[in-house]
Amino acid sequence: MDEKDILILELLQRNSRTSLKEISRQVKLAAPTVHERVQSLMRKGVITGFTTLVDPKSVNLDITAFIMLYFKTGGSLGDQKVVDLINSIGDIEECHHLAGDEDLIIKVKTENMATLEDIILRLSRSGHFSRTKSIIALSTIKESAALNLSHKMREIEEQHQVKENE
Repeated sequence: MDEKDILILELLQRNSRTSLKEISRQVKLAAPTVHERVQSLMRKGVITGFTTLVDPKSVNLDITAFIMLYFKTGGSLGDQKVVDLINSIGDIEECHHLAGDEDLIIKVKTENMATLEDIILRLSRSGHFSRTKSIIALSTIKESAALNLSHKMREIEEQHQVKENE
């Protein structure tokens, strides 16, 4: 990847509907070149898809919560039933395997306290976890699906400086 690829990724992360013409104008490349670069990034698995972001409040998903899960002795993420359980609960947005005391943390967006309670009970009653711990967000200050790519730009700039100094 070079600077142009990073700029293309940043533009697409801000708005995946940005036209190739607009991207080509901003990165100073011809539209067919931008198209080929996007296709290449998709083939390489750098771009994994395009999506629409929806305001959760507009669809009555008013509760954001984080639930820590603790496996029963001998339990693990290697158990396909655990993975299937997590994937079967539509309100779970994210699930991360952790180092430390907690085994998993899941991020939930759901309608209300009753639906949150249902999710917690479903997890608790599954038989996979010894306990859960829930944290409810009162408000959200920042939430983004976009990755910060500034470190990639710094790497590329450093590579250019090394080549210039040789």
